[in-house]
Amino acid sequence: MSSELIQTIDEILQRADIPERHTYFQIEKFIIGKEVTAQAQLWQIVRELKARRETVDSFTQQLEDAGDNLELFDIQIERQQKLLNEEKHLGNDANPLNIKEIEINIRKLIREKERLIQSIKKVQDKVKFSLEEASFLILAFNRIEQIEKLKALDDKEAQTEYWNEKLLEEFNLRILLRNPLDSELIRTIMALNNEAPVKKHVSSMLEQVQKSMLEQNQLKLNQNRPEIKVEAKVKGVSGQNGNR
Repeated sequence: MSSELIQTIDEILQRADIPERHTYFQIEKFIIGKEVTAQAQLWQIVRELKARRETVDSFTQQLEDAGDNLELFDIQIERQQKLLNEEKHLGNDANPLNIKEIEINIRKLIREKERLIQSIKKVQDKVKFSLEEASFLILAFNRIEQIEKLKALDDKEAQTEYWNEKLLEEFNLRILLRNPLDSELIRTIMALNNEAPVKKHVSSMLEQVQKSMLEQNQLKLNQNRPEIKVEAKVKGVSGQNGNR
């Protein structure tokens, strides 16, 4: 790869600041915003914060290990440098092959150390990006809690509201998109308590469907019923043209 091309790539990379994390728009709209209730949004934020904390802890351990490995590289390089100096001090008795081998080992160790330093920089960036996401999540959490305080995951009222809204959204989407209503969705909705608005809505719809089916069946039954013809017998007047 030409040096000119490398220079062009570096110039573009310096101009573009694209962090390797979710955008704040993604977090707001697709991670938090997709949840149908305030409690569900708070629960999702808690899950995301837990994941970020675990990520930061893992990366921190990697950085600690990398720091130790850097020190080990310095020790190995220093040892090789001592061997090289000892070999050179031998003067005419020095073995050229030994000197060349030691110099190669030193160059390899330096390159490995540089690669490790680059890896450390990437991990540090990941920690930074994870903390940026966590900061945004905390702001969102505090904003939502000003409206509604966090409740336990098993809070009955919160769960009732969540499942009513979630199933109602799914039901309405299927209706609007004209997708079939699978039996599992209907059974799930009907498992809610009788006061759930979505259950009342679906129950009313099912009653209407049942009523419509009964009317259609009755109509077909009437259409297929054989027609009964009644012949009227008209008695003529006896002796109309004759004697009585």
